Amino acid sequence: MRVRMPKFDFTQSRGRWMPKAGEFSHILNANSVVIPYLEPFLNRVMARARAEIKGQDPESQRVREDISTFIKQESCHYTIHGAFNEMLLREGYTEIPEIQKRVKAHYDRLLRTKSLPFLVAYCEGFESLVPPTGASWFNGEMDRMTEGAEPNAMNMWRWHIMEEFEHRTVCHDAYKALGGNDLLRAYGFFYQLFSLGRMVGWAYRHMLAVDRAGMTPEEAAKSKRNSRRTIKSFFGPIFTAMPRILSPSYSPRQIPDPKGWASARDDIETHWMGSSDRAAQA
Repeated sequence: MRVRMPKFDFTQSRGRWMPKAGEFSHILNANSVVIPYLEPFLNRVMARARAEIKGQDPESQRVREDISTFIKQESCHYTIHGAFNEMLLREGYTEIPEIQKRVKAHYDRLLRTKSLPFLVAYCEGFESLVPPTGASWFNGEMDRMTEGAEPNAMNMWRWHIMEEFEHRTVCHDAYKALGGNDLLRAYGFFYQLFSLGRMVGWAYRHMLAVDRAGMTPEEAAKSKRNSRRTIKSFFGPIFTAMPRILSPSYSPRQIPDPKGWASARDDIETHWMGSSDRAAQA
């Protein structure tokens, strides 16, 4: 794992930054609305977990070191998504701040009221979502959809998802190091899945409503059809992967890097980092 802070300029980005898939743009935008509160939550939970993993054996030390890198990566993620979300506000999606207050309240409540094993299970459940949903960013399956996409927005997501693959084992390793059981892990998975889906839905419906207010009836009807297809295509891989994720034998270590992942990593490090960042990677 490496800590990277790429340079993206969202001044030319638009809410519908995928011209061929505006509704898919918005489901990603809706995730971005949640991320500046979700990922600080992940960091706070994982910092608590790191403090509880006290062994001096090599495995415990490795898990603690991986958690430290995980926290640094996630800090870069939510910082850049915060800048991206400023663009969404400029685009006229005015309810985002109110939605984010509700998102923040959700995570604050969890930190106040839930046990550390549950919180780590919640985090592990969230981290298990990326492998089934993210491979298409690298293996060519999304090339038609992303044709003509605004490069800064698209490469922000490529970078983010690339690093999610890179640190996919960390929360799972921490959960195992804390002695977590499979029943609680399954509960945490479903809890986070429905919570995240609900919060993403708040932002997604708002942005679609803003767009459709300026559409003709025919355009709005087409947008609704596209939205239904988008939801199925976005969440479908999660439901397909669910039996494997919930299996007692599940380990993200069994999941290989997708085809094209290394090329995306190299492209990000070559073309989207500042000069000082590239030097730091060398």
